[in-house]
Amino acid sequence: MQKTKRCSTNNRIWSGSITVFLSLLCVLFFSLICTAVESARVQGARTQTANIAGMATFSILGEFEKPLLDEYEIFAVDGSYGSGSFKREKVKSRLEHYLTINTNPKDGVFSVWCFDPWNLSLADTKLTGYALLTDEFGEPFYQQAVRYMKANAASLALDRLTEYSENTSTIQKWEKEYERRRKENDGQLSGLEDKKQQKMEQLESEATESGTEIVEVPRAENPLKEIAKLRRKSTLEIVTGGKTVSKKKVQTGKLPSKHRPGNGTLKLKKENSGFLANALFREYLMLHFPNYLSSEKTGKLDYQLEYILGGKVSDKKNLKYVVNRLLLIREGMNYLYALEAPEMNGKAEGLAVTLTGFLGMPALTAATKHALLLAWAYGESLIDVRTLLDDGKVPLFKDAGSWKLTLENLGRITEILEQGNTGGTQGLSYSEYLRILLNLGSLTEQKMRALDMIQCNLRENAETANFYAANCVVGTEMTGQWKCAPVFFRIPSAFLGISGETMTFEQQAGMAY
Repeated sequence: MQKTKRCSTNNRIWSGSITVFLSLLCVLFFSLICTAVESARVQGARTQTANIAGMATFSILGEFEKPLLDEYEIFAVDGSYGSGSFKREKVKSRLEHYLTINTNPKDGVFSVWCFDPWNLSLADTKLTGYALLTDEFGEPFYQQAVRYMKANAASLALDRLTEYSENTSTIQKWEKEYERRRKENDGQLSGLEDKKQQKMEQLESEATESGTEIVEVPRAENPLKEIAKLRRKSTLEIVTGGKTVSKKKVQTGKLPSKHRPGNGTLKLKKENSGFLANALFREYLMLHFPNYLSSEKTGKLDYQLEYILGGKVSDKKNLKYVVNRLLLIREGMNYLYALEAPEMNGKAEGLAVTLTGFLGMPALTAATKHALLLAWAYGESLIDVRTLLDDGKVPLFKDAGSWKLTLENLGRITEILEQGNTGGTQGLSYSEYLRILLNLGSLTEQKMRALDMIQCNLRENAETANFYAANCVVGTEMTGQWKCAPVFFRIPSAFLGISGETMTFEQQAGMAY
């Protein structure tokens, strides 16, 4: 009986020992599992901070100005948030708002099922960089416009755009050549004027001494007198034929092109550049800004494309600038044809001989012939510009079939101009000539002046009355710091005295349109 009792007691002792051993073993296993889970959670939390930073920068750019996108296909956030003055701290505040929401998704929500395994808290936020629409003379605006055209302008005849650009060198050459030749010829005629007067006096004196009749100056009409009168008049008044010209004006106070705005602190990558990108950007301008002949004129100015070309404060001054540029283009190209046309040279020489040949001054006759060719090209150019403004067409390179003005009618040029469009149906339209002017102009000025027009037009609406292009954010870069408190270290801490440390993570994120 005694032996049996000892065995029972020993069994109870062994049973208790095994229970304690298993309990300790379970604690160790649970601690190991919790440590592994905690390690995985910490790595997941680090990844989560990257996601939170990305979502915050995306959310900031998601607050873009809808009217700007609807009307001009441009993404940008008003960095003034309606106040009219850019506020870096406001952008940072919005960034912190989105970071906080995504860091603490259960904040303000009570539910036994709402469990956040990451246990993150936002410690610090820094807006390390931002880019503005006007940076680098409107480069972000240029990049967005080109990307839009690449995605949506597949039907454009790019070969035509190339042709316009290729002709610019010829146009520029003959613009300068016409001006140079005209100044030289005017100087020659002025220098010969005294000799001409002396020759006239000599002929009169000889006639008086010989008792013969005084030499009578030929009665052929001299068209140079009429051309001289026209040159003293306003070209705009001549070619518009008395039509009403818009009197709209802009205030230049805070226009991006007039008041150099500050740059942002973030430099964006330039994805588009070169000949094709420039052509597409200028085509974007053609599509989004009305001109003198556009049927629909809304906005601060009626002739907005002319403003982009001229940069003047009023519609009238901008149209005057464009008209003078068109006249110079046509003068150069018409002069080129006149020089190479034997028939025109023969007629000019014949009239020059009639007007000056009796004086026996070959130099004067040659200078008069050249003056007639220059004046003839000028008169034809006035008709060309008048035709363009009347929605007609004028070929860039003239031929005998497209030349309208005869030398006999050069003296009647004012009367001919009053008739308006003389039937130009072949060649380039007014809009196509504006495209040529864009190719001849400064791309930097065009970017900033286009932003001027966008700003002025959007400020006409109550919803965007405080819109300024210089306040528009197109990219942000940030750095955030998070604290990650331990979650699964409670068992190791309670049984083994092992406590986890609060981890600190730093993440950078950036995004741009």
